[in-house]
Amino acid sequence: MAKGWIRAYQEEADALGFSDADYQVRNDRAEFRRDFTTDMHVSASGNSNVRHTLRWGDEVELPSGIASTNWTRVIVNGETGFVHTVHLVEVAFVNHLVDQEAYTAPLTYFNRGRNHTVTLIWGDCVQIMERGDNVCRVRARGFTGDVATERLTEEALMSVYFIDVGQGDGILVNTPDGRHLLIDGGLERSKQHTGKNAADFVDWKFYKDYGDFRIRLDSLMASHSDNDHYGGLHDLVRHNSQRNNFLADRELDCLGVDITTFHHPGLSRWENRSGANPTHHDGLGPRELDTDFNYFVRLLEDRADAETSIINNATTELSGPWKYFVRDVLANDANTEVVRVGLDRDALQTGAELPDLWSVDGYAVKVLGPVTVDRGGLPSLPDLGPKSYNTNGHSICLRLDIGNASIMLTGDLNKPSMDWLNACYGDRMGAWLCDVAKACHHGSHKISYRFLEAMRPAATVISSGDAEGHAHPRPEIVAASAISGRVEIDRDNDVLLTPLVYSTEIERSISLGTVHRLDYSGVTTEDDNVTHSGSLLGRHYRAINQKALLSPTETDEIEALPEAQQSNRSRAIKKANRSLFREQEQAILDRTMQLKVGATIPQGPLGAKFKWLPFWRARVMEKNHYGLVNVRTDGETIMCATMDETQEDWIVHTFPARTR
Repeated sequence: MAKGWIRAYQEEADALGFSDADYQVRNDRAEFRRDFTTDMHVSASGNSNVRHTLRWGDEVELPSGIASTNWTRVIVNGETGFVHTVHLVEVAFVNHLVDQEAYTAPLTYFNRGRNHTVTLIWGDCVQIMERGDNVCRVRARGFTGDVATERLTEEALMSVYFIDVGQGDGILVNTPDGRHLLIDGGLERSKQHTGKNAADFVDWKFYKDYGDFRIRLDSLMASHSDNDHYGGLHDLVRHNSQRNNFLADRELDCLGVDITTFHHPGLSRWENRSGANPTHHDGLGPRELDTDFNYFVRLLEDRADAETSIINNATTELSGPWKYFVRDVLANDANTEVVRVGLDRDALQTGAELPDLWSVDGYAVKVLGPVTVDRGGLPSLPDLGPKSYNTNGHSICLRLDIGNASIMLTGDLNKPSMDWLNACYGDRMGAWLCDVAKACHHGSHKISYRFLEAMRPAATVISSGDAEGHAHPRPEIVAASAISGRVEIDRDNDVLLTPLVYSTEIERSISLGTVHRLDYSGVTTEDDNVTHSGSLLGRHYRAINQKALLSPTETDEIEALPEAQQSNRSRAIKKANRSLFREQEQAILDRTMQLKVGATIPQGPLGAKFKWLPFWRARVMEKNHYGLVNVRTDGETIMCATMDETQEDWIVHTFPARTR
């Protein structure tokens, strides 16, 4: 049976227009969605009794799909009724044409007097607004246009988005039954060179792609307690509870985030308590000594434990930014469950099934790490050495299983933790075999090659970023990921099919523009109460293209004129501005005028440097293209897709799933 969502895009457009260029418009749009309601009637008439009042975002069942008439039959909580068709969309997904091996589909839309095309890929969510025999009117990726009916299906895929967050991880999992699991988010946005992290992508996904006004996560998961993993998650909950205090987060359009469960690995950052017994170690809590390992014996557990652990001066108190992150997760929603993720070594070694994070008909999310040891009824984790070895090494590790396919998510595993896991799994190391793997620890060289051979993925995704000082990914690990991967060659066509090695850093790109002119208005100086307006030059006057020299207002004035008058009008405006700009240019060259820009430059997770840069020939980032690696599967075929920015198209690789 088809699924539907309550949406009212036409009423939204009538109230607010179609443009999303201005933040305030986007904020008004989100609030319009929040406040929208529609009634579900007993019969196809507005005069019939109301069974339910539905809100934007509510999910309904559509027994016959979306109707071509004014009313569509729906089912809500087992009850049948009717809703205005213009207040509904039917949820569908892009299929692939098996005979043509077509994994992309065009969406055609009309704008500014001509047709444009957006390329969708296999598994993309499509909201059908009007269904036709040959063409459907749809909304997808924030665009409204037409898609061939034969390219749409009700069957959803397992989708994994590996998001470029610079140094760190950011992964969004969307399951076939519509659950969303966000694993890590990179550093906070304020510490990112691009100002973007996973919070921005997830916000785009729900606001623009799904057309929602809230981010709705079934799980928010911090794979471990390093800031380059949970920092971006903190932006989401901080954005929700303290929005008006964080100007940067006004770029986020959703009004908040709903989190069903917060999953964490247990090993946490604790305040050192002098004289405590057992002794605290490395800020990771009390540690007991044993013959094989020293063990950390204080792991964070459920919500009640977390609420106690954020209290100042508690017996065992979380510390530093990790404490404030956990505090804000709890404050975001009183109903969010808190769950430690892991599995017991004894159960693993006696043949017990791997625990499920989720398991439903058709797919399962299995937990493979961290592996704890029961010590007097307390789950404990071994001390693997330096602090970073422990926080990274005891990351949450998941395996996504669907059909014959397995996708492995490994956090920041390192060689000591891989050796520990290898010893715990023993002859069960086959559990790590997979079709796709997220590379451990961003392509660090501190990796067990034997462990990579046990995974033997057909595709490896490395989440790495520049300007972070770690030189990831290391060349030997890129090579190791290739030679330890599953090899398939099309001998007839002399083409290597797998292994594939992706890097989010390689996939990322940015568009830079040279500042040539700055217009300002409504500026009051410290010395007077006069409001000033004007323009400042950012390049040599002669180096500026004559068309670019015009301000937006002047450009609009010219474009509004009949074509025969445009040239004369343009020359008149440029002539009027010429003397002013030439005077500015000479003043800058003579150094009687100095224009500088104050810049904050992030320096990894720990700080920033502040510099004054010349405005003259400054550059601005016009657009940040996410280094997104899309991995999707129906359990039989696996697709890895990345954006080709030069062609505004997709680079798609597919291969058969052969793990399970």
